[in-house]
Amino acid sequence: MGVNVPRELEDEILSRVPEKSLARFRSVCKQWNTQLVDETFLEQHSSRMDYNYDDYGDQHRIIINNACSRLSSLDMVGPSSASINDISLINRKYPHEMRKRIKVYKIVHCTGLLLCVMDNQLLVWNPMLKETRWVKCGSDFHCFDDAYGLGFVRQSPPPTHRSYKIVRFRCARNDRDRPPRVEVYEFAYNSWKVIADITFDWHLKLPLSNVSLGGNPYWIGLRQNDAFIQSFDFSKERFQPLDQQLPFGYNEHNPIALETFRGNKLSLLEQCHLTRKISIWVRHLITPWTILMVVTIPHFPMLHQPPPPQVKIRAWLYRSRFSISYFVDRNDETLVVSVFDEGPRSVSIYRVREKEFQRVFVDTAGNSCSYVPSLAHPHGSSMQDTTRIRYRKNRFN
Repeated sequence: MGVNVPRELEDEILSRVPEKSLARFRSVCKQWNTQLVDETFLEQHSSRMDYNYDDYGDQHRIIINNACSRLSSLDMVGPSSASINDISLINRKYPHEMRKRIKVYKIVHCTGLLLCVMDNQLLVWNPMLKETRWVKCGSDFHCFDDAYGLGFVRQSPPPTHRSYKIVRFRCARNDRDRPPRVEVYEFAYNSWKVIADITFDWHLKLPLSNVSLGGNPYWIGLRQNDAFIQSFDFSKERFQPLDQQLPFGYNEHNPIALETFRGNKLSLLEQCHLTRKISIWVRHLITPWTILMVVTIPHFPMLHQPPPPQVKIRAWLYRSRFSISYFVDRNDETLVVSVFDEGPRSVSIYRVREKEFQRVFVDTAGNSCSYVPSLAHPHGSSMQDTTRIRYRKNRFN
């Protein structure tokens, strides 16, 4: 005999279930398929998960996009093995020449959403829910010159509702003599607007390093040969640098990268180009930096090589999209980090624990980002077969 459970009790029980299991539950019945993407339930689940930071170490993974736009998800399973899953947007049945023409140049992550920057189009994608949202680019779009940030503004009521936005900008030192420009896209209104009265006395550090925390995107910026962390406040629609200096002196030869830690902190990595020592710091937005981990392995590879003298600057700008991605497991004992190898033009993923390291993945050169799955459901997202993506010249321009 079936038992009718009140909707409120069902929501309370399901809100405690991890995202990965909930994604599978959608196929149980039509009611759950609708219920699990309902705005009220997503707000309840998001609010509960926001405080469950210890789970981040188990859910963290790295998304790798190779030169032919094949997307893979690398998950660490157990102390010495990794699981590689194909989450590509492109149907493998397509001819190879067709797949080569569909390129993803950049990937930006925010709360389980991936912003994919393609030739002449933008796609916001939740791989777990298999939901997508196309974003019109406008006539002044450029896949290389523009930098991106994905985030949201919390609206009230209810306070957990998220209004997602995209910021797109270019600074004087990061474009091809194109004028600086800042634009914000709002999912709710399906439109871009130019943000006026913003001047740049800084530029972005290459290779680019971009994360999202608390709804705002963050980058590593440079001003007068000194590095700092820059953010964009979506509520004020203004850039806002962090008030504290980096926990180390900036050296242009040392690779540095920015990530999130446990979902509620910023994390900063630096590698010494002389000793190969890797240091990782973490901080809340209102507290000082504290050291989390130091890896001292003299023969560990450089995470990202500086440009050789013979490499033209435009070629280096192209290669600079291969950002450094990393995360630390929930016990703060294991580092998983990407390495760009200039020789064979490949990206490798290394697992580092104490004095030992192991290469667990290698692929042709592409970009990567760390990723934590979620049930994020931006306004206008819809279930669709993402394998239908094809090359469309000037789709939105």
